[in-house]
Amino acid sequence: MEVPVGLEPRTGWVAGLNHGAHDASCALLRDGDLVVTVEQERLSRNKRALNESPALALQYCLNFAGIELEDLDVVALGSHHDLLAQWMGYGDQQRRSHLPFDSPSWLYPEDLFGGQRRPPLLPVRHHLAHAASCFWPSGLEECGILIMDAMGEDCSTSLAYGGAEGIEVLETYPVDVSLGFFYESACEYAGLGRQNAGKLMGLAAYGEPAAMDVGLRYKPGQISWPVAATADLTGRELIESRIDQLLEFFKSSCFPYTVGCAGDPLGYAHFAASVQKSLEDVVLGLARRVQALTGSSNLAIAGGVGLNCSANGKVATSGLYENVWVQPMAHDAGVAYGAALVVARALGLQHSKKSQMNHAYWGPPTDEAEAAAELAVFGLEAERMKPDTLLKETAAIIAAGGIVAWHQGRAEVGPRALGARSLLGDPRSRRTLVRLNRMKRREMWRPLAPSVLAERFTEFFEGVPNEFMIVAAHVRPDKRHAIPAVVHVDGSARPQSVLSDNNPLYAGLIAEFEHLTGVPVLVNTSLNVAEEPLCSSPRDSIQTFLKCGADALVLGPYLVRSSSSNSGH
Repeated sequence: MEVPVGLEPRTGWVAGLNHGAHDASCALLRDGDLVVTVEQERLSRNKRALNESPALALQYCLNFAGIELEDLDVVALGSHHDLLAQWMGYGDQQRRSHLPFDSPSWLYPEDLFGGQRRPPLLPVRHHLAHAASCFWPSGLEECGILIMDAMGEDCSTSLAYGGAEGIEVLETYPVDVSLGFFYESACEYAGLGRQNAGKLMGLAAYGEPAAMDVGLRYKPGQISWPVAATADLTGRELIESRIDQLLEFFKSSCFPYTVGCAGDPLGYAHFAASVQKSLEDVVLGLARRVQALTGSSNLAIAGGVGLNCSANGKVATSGLYENVWVQPMAHDAGVAYGAALVVARALGLQHSKKSQMNHAYWGPPTDEAEAAAELAVFGLEAERMKPDTLLKETAAIIAAGGIVAWHQGRAEVGPRALGARSLLGDPRSRRTLVRLNRMKRREMWRPLAPSVLAERFTEFFEGVPNEFMIVAAHVRPDKRHAIPAVVHVDGSARPQSVLSDNNPLYAGLIAEFEHLTGVPVLVNTSLNVAEEPLCSSPRDSIQTFLKCGADALVLGPYLVRSSSSNSGH
């Protein structure tokens, strides 16, 4: 991208923001390398930060680095709202009222940044920001790139190539055949709520995809929906019309012929299975198309549809690519990092290997003094332990059937708990699944994920190891009886492969659990309850521990045992 004349690096600090109506976030780079990134929801405690400025996230990142707003050379924005307004058909007044998210007053509110010099803003096309977020952090020297979401400024799917010269977008697909909107509409039809793609993906395992045809198709260069777009509609009217058309098609053609009967989720199981299978077929078709266009043996994936771990698993095991890398912040929160990378590169600030995301622990750290103070505020009796003792005691609680709220180190980024802010349990009993779903107020048919020591992955799973819990695999038939709590009804799981180099404390806990039980696997789900964001601060984790009824809280070096422990029940 081109930068304004005269804009040159002064300090080397570049911030990136996702600044739209949802999933606000900030990423901070120094001389092109990632320092910290955080999602607004983790700070405001409002899930997905709907219609929230990323200001708290920006302030947190600045405080983390010990700098001020005026120290930034530039702020990169993860979408270009002038181009979006043009596609939507907005005039100047509509642009100001419907897309105020890039105004200085929205991004730099006076109560947080009053009186400070406001750095210049540089917008980056949304899909380019997604592409940057998955290419450069992947560590791959070159790769094909697949971006799939609801929409960018004027497209919904992009195919690109990343190499030494940067990123080149090769092919795009319009908003009226959006895979993101298709899947959201299917969620709404099934009564799960439009923003609950994970629920539909979990429900799909209970059905037979051959039971019905949902009409989603792909052939090289073309995605098609089961109904044609209404002529002459543009912008918001086009989107709403397409979703209404799709819901009417589902209602007329797909059992149980009713939109959103929320009390009957299993009635939509065959529908969910068909939607999921159709999506996987299209994603595989797009992956083949990327390879045909680029000739690369590597693929990087981002965009909200990139969070569909079942589809990712199909691509990873298809044999199409030697390496498939999926951005752990594949959703819109990740464009903060991607936009910052694009702008930093344009300024001549080249990232180094330090920015490679071989782990996801780039969020707020655990401060021992803060943890101790918060435990005192809540009147909790805590034992401070050395690491070896802490791991032994924690593993013993889990092996006895207990549930542990685990808060350690820097928080993971993205929607998956990866052993920094997790609820942990024993995979050897199916009761662990039942109890955790009740504690988290989740539907009973939804699966939970396993964490496994990386060196033991192939002993338990068939598939491609992934450290971000974002690529599905199958549990080996001869191991399913050993870890029934993490085996979905179709024999699948979405395992996290844990490397001791990336998270030595968590790997040590799994190893200690194996020492006690012979199983190098833990149940790992996010430390939160339904409709709340993943925990970030010690206070968040203490409140969730008290709310959900876990048997113990491990907060930094402190172990807190529940006074009403249900361990083993």
